[in-house]
Amino acid sequence: MMDLINSAIEENRDLILSLIKDLKENPELGFFETKSSSFMMQAFKSLGLVVEGPFARTGLKVTIRGSQPGPTVALIGELDAVGSPQNPMANENGVAHACGHYLQCAQVLAAACALCKIKESLCGNVVILAAPAEEFLEIEKRLALKKAGEIRYLSGKPELLGLGVLDGIDMAAMIHANPDTPDYRLFLEGTNLGFTAKNIFFKGRAAHGSEPFEGRNALQAAMLFLSGVNANRETFRDSESIRIHPIITKGGSVVNSVPDDVRVETYVRGSSRQAIEKGCLIVDRCAQAAAMMMECEVEVQTIPGYLPILQDHNLSDVMKQVAVEVLGPDSIGYGVPCVGSTDMGDLSQIMPVIQPTMGGFEGGLHSASFRCVDEWSVSSKGGALLAGLAYRLLCEDAKVAKQVLEGFKANMTKDEYFRYMNG
Repeated sequence: MMDLINSAIEENRDLILSLIKDLKENPELGFFETKSSSFMMQAFKSLGLVVEGPFARTGLKVTIRGSQPGPTVALIGELDAVGSPQNPMANENGVAHACGHYLQCAQVLAAACALCKIKESLCGNVVILAAPAEEFLEIEKRLALKKAGEIRYLSGKPELLGLGVLDGIDMAAMIHANPDTPDYRLFLEGTNLGFTAKNIFFKGRAAHGSEPFEGRNALQAAMLFLSGVNANRETFRDSESIRIHPIITKGGSVVNSVPDDVRVETYVRGSSRQAIEKGCLIVDRCAQAAAMMMECEVEVQTIPGYLPILQDHNLSDVMKQVAVEVLGPDSIGYGVPCVGSTDMGDLSQIMPVIQPTMGGFEGGLHSASFRCVDEWSVSSKGGALLAGLAYRLLCEDAKVAKQVLEGFKANMTKDEYFRYMNG
């Protein structure tokens, strides 16, 4: 079957390379990937697929139906780029695909090319998703979209989940770039951190700089807050991986006035929901204490971010079997920590999910040096991995997919997840 998958991908080389070129030359930030979405739609339609959407402003969904009923497997590519102005791929606005998402989209297109040829062998369906806004950027813009009623959540997959686009999907997989790995290795069951974002507004009282005793210095309150957070770091257990990294985004207006409006942004990262909540309590407590010490007021705005990813072991085992055929038995590793966070972690709380990382890249993620070694190899190999995974799950009455579902225990129900996000 892998020979048939590979030949189907090769037959569509021009289509896949054209998509790579279009996406690479037109990088866009989350929820504004209008050109990228259009390119994906055209590519899907050229395969004769019916495209649903856009959802969540730019997201797309196509369904490849097998010959018999069975579970539904989602294969996901992400549409958005990041701010990386020094990267050679950057456009005039400093936006670049310095995280490799454009190649994820090429991989799911390649997988779709193969699955269209072998769909009669499937007992179940494969949904191909082009998902928006994985990178948690431009928060103010996204809050404005939320206020206008255009989105409910600030990242793509939670928004798709909330819209019901993922209803009926039983499990999901995607492949992420593994940085600083020029050869084509696949790393399974990697870990990453979840996070919650905090915006902190310290309100003081302005006064002339020569009469500071008449004011209430909000900048001093912010400095005390930073010191309070630092003093708490020794209470973080290594297993919690709590990371709190604030920045002051507004420290005052003019030098001869006591600052009365000071703003701090931070993420609170952690290896579990409990660790994130512990870090959030420390941030809230330090903010309140700092404001009290300086007789200022403080407002803490809490913005749900991402939950840590829970890689499904059984689904990883299936991917390993495919990777042995596609990449070779010596090209598979385990447990490499992933940099940053991903909203695939949110999906992993409620369904079996894997997000292995694959080499073929030089440089660090989001950096000026990030580049793909060979775009066709990454796209064709990644597409074969995803198509092979879907085939193994859904062939022979979908017995493997059913085994994955039987062995899965959700960390949260959908209702519990949305209560968490809305709370």
